[in-house]
Formats: sequence, structure tokens, C-alpha cells
Amino acid sequence: MKKRYLSMAIIAFILTLVFPHGNIAAAKSSSKYVSQYSKPVYLLEVNKRTNKMYLYRHGKVIRSYSVGTGKFDSPTPSGTYRIVLKIVNPSWRHIPGGVPENPLGYRWMGLKINGNNGTTYGIHGNNNPASIGKNSTNGCIRMYNSDVRRLFRVIPHGTPVWIHQGKSNGVWRGNLAAR
Repeated sequence: MKKRYLSMAIIAFILTLVFPHGNIAAAKSSSKYVSQYSKPVYLLEVNKRTNKMYLYRHGKVIRSYSVGTGKFDSPTPSGTYRIVLKIVNPSWRHIPGGVPENPLGYRWMGLKINGNNGTTYGIHGNNNPASIGKNSTNGCIRMYNSDVRRLFRVIPHGTPVWIHQGKSNGVWRGNLAAR
């Protein structure tokens, strides 16, 4: 009898190490989120030369978007970064969120660049659709509001974003170790 209780206690202990929150179903359902041990389900690539963004799912491009990227004097930083902040209807300076005049549009996905908390550079909507497809921003990545709303629903926190100005060929070549 003691051996049985000891075996059950050892199994329970091991399960708490593997599933520290105690909810195995929740741990399984969170598999769509980025893990440090496995390749993430979703990846983003932003090509500053072509002003295109590519959404990858399981390593394959499933969608491309026209985007606006940084101007010559305020370029979008190159590298691999992670989405660390997501905001619905972000405010901007004196302009409240959720109004058509807001230059950030209706969604913000902040990138961790140079140790910041996702408030300096991000992927966001806009109030000037003519700026899409051009180098027209202060370093952020602009999207059409309808596109960023759809992307916002799909992309989890921690999604890697590879930003470059080289060739895009359907192969994501960012750094998965980037934090």
C-alpha cells in the first residue's frame, strides 16, 4: 500500500514539474503560442526594400501584405524581434484610440527592440492608406486597418518578426533565438 502511494506521489510531483499550472488541458491548448523549445507556429517577415510583409504558418507563407516602413532618416530597424505588446485602439499623443484621426489605426503590436517594452516600434494600422507600400513612417510598420485587425487576431505574443531589406523567397531566415 505504501509503495502505491509513493508511486502516485512521484507521478504527481513529475506532473507538477511538467505542467506547473496544474491544468494539462490548458498546457496543450497553449501550443499555438511561441515556445522557447520549439519552432513557433507563426512567423512574420518584413522586407523594407519591397514594403511587403509575409505571414508564415508552420514554415510556409500563407499571406502577404503591403506595408509602409521607415523613411530614409528614420528607418525601421533590421533584425529579428518579438511581439511583446498588443493593444486594441491605441492612443497616440493627444489623439485617443479608436478614432479615425489616429495615425496608429485600430491595432498595435509592439516589438521588443533595443530592450524596450514594445512602445517605440510596432506593427500598426494607420489613418493614411496612401502611405502603404512606401517608406513613409518614423520606423514603425504600417498596415491597412483591415489587414492589421485580421493579423492581430492570429498572431500571439512572442511571435518572431524578421525585418530586412534583402531578398524574400518564401524562406524565413530570422533568428529564433532573438528575445
